[in-house]
Amino acid sequence: MLVRHGRPGDGAAIARIHRENSAYYAELAPDLFRAPDAGGLAEFLQPSPADNSDTNLLIVAELDGEVVGVLEAAFLEPDESARYQSVSDLGESRLFINALGVLREQWRHGVATALVDSAEEWGRGRGATVSLCDTWHESPVSAPFWERRRGYARRSVRMRKRL
Repeated sequence: MLVRHGRPGDGAAIARIHRENSAYYAELAPDLFRAPDAGGLAEFLQPSPADNSDTNLLIVAELDGEVVGVLEAAFLEPDESARYQSVSDLGESRLFINALGVLREQWRHGVATALVDSAEEWGRGRGATVSLCDTWHESPVSAPFWERRRGYARRSVRMRKRL
């Protein structure tokens, strides 16, 4: 498996991963998730040079020449208002993993682990002292991955109410 920066031409593969993962979650909780519009999705998700910089990371996992996983993250400097905030993480340099997706046929084959390992190394190399991500707390796949396999701990709960 090769983990590399996303590049122009990867949009269709990234869109396939996004559609497949979205469909999985839409089946589990249709009131919370939906399938994204397919028209224009590959173009929307097409990597550009700006996706990889000192503060942005877009990496893919490639297996036998096929993109089978994708991760997007950001490096966040300590917040200027951290001294006035109660959340201690705001005073630290942070890696925030915004998105992680793997083709379902590759689940539990080390793809997500390789992507997260690479992102964490990238973040540490920039001085990050903490890594954060959001995931659906009822997910039978992602919650155990983050907590049991990666050592992340729940620190908050995002509340929701339909109006």
